[in-house]
Amino acid sequence: MEFSVFRQVLIKALGHMQSIVEKRATLPILMNVKMEVSDDLVLSATNVDLELIEHVPADITLAGKITVPVQMLYDITRKLPEDAEIKFKQSGDQLVVSSGRAVFRLPTLPAENFPMMANANLTTKFAMTTGDLAHLINQTKFAIPTDDVRYHLGGIYFHITEEGKHKMLTAVATDSQRLALCQMAAPEGSAEMPAVILPRRVIGELSKLLEDATVDDVTVELSDTKARFTVGAATLTSKLVDAQYPNYRVVIPKGNDKIATIDRKQFISAVDLVSIASQDKTKSVQLEFSMNRLVINASSPDAGAATQEIDIEYNGDDTFAIAFNVKFLLDIANQVEGDKFQIEMQEPLSPTIIKSKDKKTDALFILMPIRM
Repeated sequence: MEFSVFRQVLIKALGHMQSIVEKRATLPILMNVKMEVSDDLVLSATNVDLELIEHVPADITLAGKITVPVQMLYDITRKLPEDAEIKFKQSGDQLVVSSGRAVFRLPTLPAENFPMMANANLTTKFAMTTGDLAHLINQTKFAIPTDDVRYHLGGIYFHITEEGKHKMLTAVATDSQRLALCQMAAPEGSAEMPAVILPRRVIGELSKLLEDATVDDVTVELSDTKARFTVGAATLTSKLVDAQYPNYRVVIPKGNDKIATIDRKQFISAVDLVSIASQDKTKSVQLEFSMNRLVINASSPDAGAATQEIDIEYNGDDTFAIAFNVKFLLDIANQVEGDKFQIEMQEPLSPTIIKSKDKKTDALFILMPIRM
């Protein structure tokens, strides 16, 4: 095997590969990247549950395939000059990597032993724009639990819903304290797709591919057990969360009649400032609504107390107070699109709806209050 490739086209692909590979894998070969050259360079990485294959343009002298430690190869490539040409040549059980006067000899393992994910019968296939898929993910992924205890909640739930006569591709994530929902018109070919839970790990890797994408569309393929996303020269395949997602619609309240309209940037700034005094275990802030005014309070035994007022629009006649975890509140406020957003409340401990005032909005957020 012998070929050469320019650093600027290799570094991005290796960046994707090294983030998939486990740093302490049970099998040494799982810490390697598979390199196969024929018409171009094909890189493959896997952690058994997740697999990424990416094509990279290269000048091929001699075809072949081998596996090498991905972290070492990534570090070498990352530290070479930006315009460097990197040459690769297999020599026995080593891969010689050279650029200019620098030469590295990397240990290898046979490509034949590299585990590849079995092809699944992906029954649904459709295309959507990279921007639309990135939007669905970005509006919801913050609400995925970071622990592994609630396995059934460990990802984004993608499914088809019906809103009136329209079918919508809907993404939902929740950690039981907050819920994020975003939807768009179902892309052509997606109407009969199975409802799937994409794991937190694949969401992270897919987000990177979409962010780096140089193409406008992504191809989505789904079955009951696997999902595959093709973004330009990269193909990401993942197992799905094998669980039943809870009926999230039961926690979306109806009849929340206390409604406040707030300037988003002003609110974020005020809550962030007042939260300096929120150093107790609950990390809470209290919102006190009255006619055209919101008072934001926080206090703790060690940090004292803080208060700030901002002007708002509020439909209630009486003062209404409610408290939230400050991090969760700011997470949602930072996700809401547009200059102004709306908080719809009912009781101090009832689920609260937060959404943009922009009529074009396609996202809805639910946040559970905490006891004051």
